[in-house]
Amino acid sequence: MKTAAVFAAIAALAATAATAQSPMDAMRGKMKEGMYNYKMEMDMGQVPGMPPGMGRNSFSFQHCVTKKDIESGQIGKGRENRGPQNCEMKDFRMSGNTATYRMECKGEHPMVADNKVTFVSDGFLMDMNMSMDHGGQRMNMKQHMEGKYLGPCK
Repeated sequence: MKTAAVFAAIAALAATAATAQSPMDAMRGKMKEGMYNYKMEMDMGQVPGMPPGMGRNSFSFQHCVTKKDIESGQIGKGRENRGPQNCEMKDFRMSGNTATYRMECKGEHPMVADNKVTFVSDGFLMDMNMSMDHGGQRMNMKQHMEGKYLGPCK
């Protein structure tokens, strides 16, 4: 479940526009550096071998987002400070304060995630639908995440 949470955090924020000069141009100015509280609610549906309802989880954590994180597109590294490898952003669209895109990752845990991120005055709201190969089994997950700006990093 930790792997899925990390993927989800990355998917929420590390979007790239195909027509932008640099990866984060389309979202420049939508977030500021500082400490954020992330609240995630995940529903992985029925997980094989587990009782009904066990695929639901919610948790919170705090993460310091630096200027370098924003410029490099690494603002959603997650609580373990890492993210998925070999990923490509596709179908990026930015309309006002809302971005939609698809993230496709290859490697040990191949995945596809469709994301919608809306930036608000004190953070963001994100909804994601993801399909991931984990140990040869297909896992589908829905996630809602809220990121709230708390102030400067300590």
